[in-house]
Formats: sequence, structure tokens, C-alpha cells
Amino acid sequence: MGLSDETIAILGSGQVGRALHAALAYRNGVRAALLGHQEADVTNYEELRNRLEKVRPTLVFNAAAYTRVNDCERDPDTAELVNTTGAWNVMAAAQELGAKLVYFSTDYVFPGRLLGDYSEEEAPEPLNVYGRTKLGGEKMTLEYSRGIVVRTSQVFAPAGRNFLCAVHETLRSKGEATVVDDEFAVPTYAPHLAEAVLRLVEAAERGIYHVRGPRELTYYDWARKFFELAGMPAHKLKRTLARELKLPAKRPQRAVLGMRRYLSLGLPPLPPLQEAMRDFVEKTKLKSS
Repeated sequence: MGLSDETIAILGSGQVGRALHAALAYRNGVRAALLGHQEADVTNYEELRNRLEKVRPTLVFNAAAYTRVNDCERDPDTAELVNTTGAWNVMAAAQELGAKLVYFSTDYVFPGRLLGDYSEEEAPEPLNVYGRTKLGGEKMTLEYSRGIVVRTSQVFAPAGRNFLCAVHETLRSKGEATVVDDEFAVPTYAPHLAEAVLRLVEAAERGIYHVRGPRELTYYDWARKFFELAGMPAHKLKRTLARELKLPAKRPQRAVLGMRRYLSLGLPPLPPLQEAMRDFVEKTKLKSS
């Protein structure tokens, strides 16, 4: 069955949810409802079930999440409620409706390694509450015979809260921005991720799939490329080490997701980072002033 034959519910109106909804808008005949927290609270099973009953989806994307990593460390109960219990609620509702389910997870389920990448089969070992609760959500999703987990990394989009927007806001408010140069990112552009996942969902069976951008670089180097493309002064970007920031949540220094299972389906990798960032800068029009 092609996507044009599906009725789709997208839970979560953040960067991934909005990108999915926008990508589906260009597909003839597709019926897609974008349901944010106010429309469908994943932490309330009865409310969620009743809302989905009205949509009657054949496919559910669960992009609802508590993603503020440091806040998760400070408030693990809320992180557990949204990321794990919420995922169980979505799974149970999707199962009752007989809908295929896609849950979005994170590279933060892994502790990090200096060389190589992580396959879909490797055992996770999260370092922080966010990673632990997202791993719990994965397990809830995979209880269902039609459950699919998509792990991704460092998502950014023209609208929403992300690393590049945070760097720009710091520059605007403080006159300079300090970024870690000893932790690595694999930036994933939400519009590109959405297109990749829509291709994947037509071919994928139950299980875990890694889908992320094509390039690995330090957060500092990522910010530097952003400064260059946006015409912002390079001397206002400063380097630091992760330990100097003394953040509540420990992050993996480097956790690259291997995409073998996704690529084995004959699906293409995501477009180059340079293309993604040019589109991001053009659409956001972020400047130093």
C-alpha cells in the first residue's frame, strides 16, 4: 500500500513532526493530521485513544518527546512519563487501531566510542536520563508487531529549537558564542529526515533503523560552518571543552549511527550537510544583528 492510501496521524508538533507533515502535504491523496500536545497528550491514554479514534489512522508517527536533555536530568519523572510511558500509550492505541507505528529515538541511547559506528543490533547503554527514557520508549514500541523505531541524531530545522538556533541566540544576546570542540555531532536536517523516513516506512518491517545526516563533525566545526554561510563574524565564535560547561547531563563524546539496515533496503543516504545548511540559512535568514 502506498502512502497515498494511508490515513496518517503525526504525534508531536516539533521539528520532526512538522517536517513530516510538510513532506506529506506534497503527496496526492494522503490524509495526515498533525497533533501537538494540546490536541493529543501522549501521557493520557484515554484522551490519546479518543483523539486517534476520530482520525482512524492506518499509520502513526510518534514524534512526541521531552527532548531537553539537561531538563530531563533535573526532572526524570517527566522524562519517563513522556518518553517511555507516553510511548507505551501510543503503542497500545496504535495496536488497538491496527495502525503501523513509527517511533523516533536518538543516538543518545549509546555511550559513545571514538572509532566506528553503532549498528542497529548493538546493545544500548545510555549515559543520561534522556537516553534511558528514549530507550524505554523503543522497548514499548517494539512490543507491537507493527512497531518501527527510527534512531536519528542532532536534528535541526528552520523552525524549532535546535543547536544552530541556540548558537545564534547566544551570539545575539551576548555578542559571542562558545561551543564545545571535543564532542561530535552528525547533523540531521528535519526536512531531509522526513523524506527518508517516508521512503523507509513503505519498505520497513518491525525493528530498529538508523537514519541520520551524512557527515560527522565537532559541534564547533558545525557552528563555524553556520557562521560562514550566514555571514556572521568568525572571531565571535569561541571554543571550549565539554567538561568546562559543567552541564547536568553527560553526553556521549561521539555516537555515530551506522545505517546498514536502512541502506540494505536500497534507500539513498540523506543529502549533503552543505545543502541542508544552505537551505536552513536561506529559510531562517539568521544574521549576527
